[in-house]
Amino acid sequence: SLKPGSQRCALEGSTVEAFTQKTFSELIGECHSRQCDYYLARVICTGTPVGPDREDRKSRKSYHCYDARQLCKYVFEMVISAEGRKVQIKNFKDPINQRTISELYFFRLRHDSETPMRAEYAGCHRDFLESQSFRSKVFNQEDAMDALSVNFKQNKAPKIPFLTRRQVLSVFMVLLCVLLLTTLLVIAVEKRKFTTSPVQNYEYKVGKKI
Repeated sequence: SLKPGSQRCALEGSTVEAFTQKTFSELIGECHSRQCDYYLARVICTGTPVGPDREDRKSRKSYHCYDARQLCKYVFEMVISAEGRKVQIKNFKDPINQRTISELYFFRLRHDSETPMRAEYAGCHRDFLESQSFRSKVFNQEDAMDALSVNFKQNKAPKIPFLTRRQVLSVFMVLLCVLLLTTLLVIAVEKRKFTTSPVQNYEYKVGKKI
């Protein structure tokens, strides 16, 4: 097992890795046979565990080890947007107990070491996010961008208001002017009709004769 808090740790090779269901001895042997360093991921979780003994263990940290490549495919993803490609976290929870990961460390087991089952600290999840070189080492020179799942992120188009406040005020003033001109025009027409009415002309002529 990996010793908590140290940067060089011993690994029990008989432990079965969760993703591949192979022992770590098998995984390390396969990698070292290709003259490549093997990378191991250690997950540290804190919080209240699920189970009958949760009261006894709620303040304890839990440690789990995984094949680094497989865990990275589970935790990280490649996001493609208008700004380009970027590696981001998609699921920062332990795959076994689904507890939130508080720390994620990577350890390297050198293929040319006299003690090939000894693991030395290589970096953390921030190094994986920020360094393409580090990602290539974890994936044995394979492009991590091709190995990770892809998520296309579309930028939302900015909302364009139908009318601005100034435009609304301008439209209101135009409508007010149209209403005022229409009212004046109606008054003028009615006044003209009143002055040219035949009834009034007749009354005027009759009055003049009298």
